[in-house]
Amino acid sequence: MGLFPRKPGTPGSAVPARGSAQPQYRAPLRNLLDPRFDHDSCGVGFVASARQESTHQILQQALTALARLAHRGAVAADGKSSDGVGLMTAVPREFLLAATGIQLGEDEPLGVGVLYLPAGEANANFAAQAEAALASCLNSRQLKVLAWRDVPVRVDALGEIAVETMPKFRQVLVTGGDPDTIEHRLYLARKQFERLQEDVEAQYEPTSYICSLSSKTIIYKAMCVGRLLGHFYPDLESPRYVTDFAIFHQRYATNTLPTWHRAQPLRTLAHNGEINTVWGNRARMDARDSQLPVECKPILTRGGTDSTSLDEAIELISQNGRTLPEAIRMLVPPAETRRESPFLKYHQDCAEPWDGPAALAFSDGRYVGAALDRNGLRPCRYAVTRDGLVVAGSEAGLVDLDPNEVEQSGRLGPGQMLVVDMWEQKIYDSDALLDLFDQSSESYAVLAADVPLQELPLADSGPDAKSLMEKQRCFGYTHEDVRMVLAPMAADGKDAVWSMGDDAPLAALAHAPRPVYGYFRQRFAQVTNPAIDPLREACVVSLHTRIGPWAKLLDHHAPLPGITVESPFLSLGQVEALRQGRYPHGKDLKFCELACVYSPGETLEHAIDSLCVKSIELTRQGTRILLLTDRSASSTQIPVPMAMAIGAVHEALVDSGLRTLTGLTVEAGDCRDVHHAAVLIGYGAAAVCPWLALETARALTPPRCGPRPDRAQDAQGARSRAGEDHVKDGHLGGVQLSRCAPV
Repeated sequence: MGLFPRKPGTPGSAVPARGSAQPQYRAPLRNLLDPRFDHDSCGVGFVASARQESTHQILQQALTALARLAHRGAVAADGKSSDGVGLMTAVPREFLLAATGIQLGEDEPLGVGVLYLPAGEANANFAAQAEAALASCLNSRQLKVLAWRDVPVRVDALGEIAVETMPKFRQVLVTGGDPDTIEHRLYLARKQFERLQEDVEAQYEPTSYICSLSSKTIIYKAMCVGRLLGHFYPDLESPRYVTDFAIFHQRYATNTLPTWHRAQPLRTLAHNGEINTVWGNRARMDARDSQLPVECKPILTRGGTDSTSLDEAIELISQNGRTLPEAIRMLVPPAETRRESPFLKYHQDCAEPWDGPAALAFSDGRYVGAALDRNGLRPCRYAVTRDGLVVAGSEAGLVDLDPNEVEQSGRLGPGQMLVVDMWEQKIYDSDALLDLFDQSSESYAVLAADVPLQELPLADSGPDAKSLMEKQRCFGYTHEDVRMVLAPMAADGKDAVWSMGDDAPLAALAHAPRPVYGYFRQRFAQVTNPAIDPLREACVVSLHTRIGPWAKLLDHHAPLPGITVESPFLSLGQVEALRQGRYPHGKDLKFCELACVYSPGETLEHAIDSLCVKSIELTRQGTRILLLTDRSASSTQIPVPMAMAIGAVHEALVDSGLRTLTGLTVEAGDCRDVHHAAVLIGYGAAAVCPWLALETARALTPPRCGPRPDRAQDAQGARSRAGEDHVKDGHLGGVQLSRCAPV
């Protein structure tokens, strides 16, 4: 995927070489495909010199590896058009200066941008305007344009489909300012250009796409087969083109239309797999929008695929105080480590994981490496030779190596990383990287200190049988809910066992009334994610979370705010502690309740609008923990369905730019199933107290038949374990619970 997402298939042509015919312009196709469902399954890897020795051989080895990944890609019926192939290398400074005839001192930095412009005579004005706009953005960051260069191409390497949509390729060479800051200034200039392109798109005019803009890396990619990439770009065949690393990628689009901008590598990484949590990841990033620097926006490209969103999130973090390997480890954490890491402990509450399956190859010109997400369902093998050559890829044999020269070889396991620091000429494995990250800031352990929420003893034994029955009727409880769902959980701490299939009619078509939760279904990758058994699930899933304001994503020196809880299920005693103000940092974390009920003379729509207005007012008045509760529901006070209440309040706070200032918790009488809690957490709740289910459990477990002493001391303990033991696959309603940030 890529950043040219608004109009997939935007047409164009490149600068023809060797007398090739100019491609004809074709209007962009519009269709009903939703880019939110776009995923890739590809071949990926890198070749790098740990000694930072730049050679043309490294480039040739990467091209060879790309040709050998043909079986991992797809080819159209024309035999030449593919889903996309590409290379990322170091900027070939001497080659580009010679090609443009520019004289530049060795101490002067050189930045290079690669642009995809609208092609064809009809779009000449749009292309010229894009070039002028980029030049203006660069000038505003104290960068001087040295030259524009037409990138030579051989169109005969392409098939008919690729030619019809081929853009015009241009390179811009820039210099100026402090060499230590040029990379960040180029990043900000590109973001400024992207903001201008949003205005262009709003006018339904052809947009332009910056493939790369950096002083360290450059990208060549195309919609040809891998063995022809070097033929398509004559630059890659020049012996003067030398590099100390090269990342290669062969794209296989499982359910997307191939386009030029979606070919990989992207700006920082190449990705094999898919990001199954991407909807939740994007939603959380949107909720943080008011917390992020304006000059770095747009943060995520609208219409981008999962790989693009991950690339942009990693780029944002690595451009604002963290190294690229730190950014990768922060967003793609391991499930477990051999020792406790302050770095991981701090960042598990700072950002939610982007879970695959995913195999990544990444570089920023200094670091080059590979990583697997914690599922480990994509292959990555590596080899290190005696002369410091490091090769990693989706399979063995991509690069020919002398077995006698191979010093080390193996494969990456779940959550593991391999990183080459070419400046320091060192190779790091996962454990060495964690040591490096932990040493980078000795304050992580202090900043990530847990402040747990303790529960208070309950003052009474709960409602009497008559009152309890009235409450159950008010919230739509059935005999099946009590006997088959709540009773086993209360007595034995076990969830009800159901068949995998569900032959019940859809909620919208059912004759009997269904709760709001019944209108939602889980989203999961049934094909690529094999089931995980409960024993191994405990090694992967953590229910630890925080209640309160969100952590600052880009400030790794700020302490983590809020209160820690070991489960998103709150007990009655924990909610009572919140009400009485007996929780850590009570002076800094103002607590307020918001009653989610309305009178019979009021409409549900008006009641929800009122909740949104009140939540915004309370947050602006300093509320840092907001409890949405329906405990006051009665015959004269109708409860607002909690899924609707939490979703509306969450979106209202996001739209007002206040979401990160307060944590949302719910006390829901209509929540009586794990799926119900999943929906609530998926729509914005940090923690859930199913108060009526807990009161029912208390009534179902009198002392003479209560839970076994070794299982729990009271019904609340049984409830807690039942909830924790039966969260499937580490997800609740699309939100990753393991290592999740406060909601």
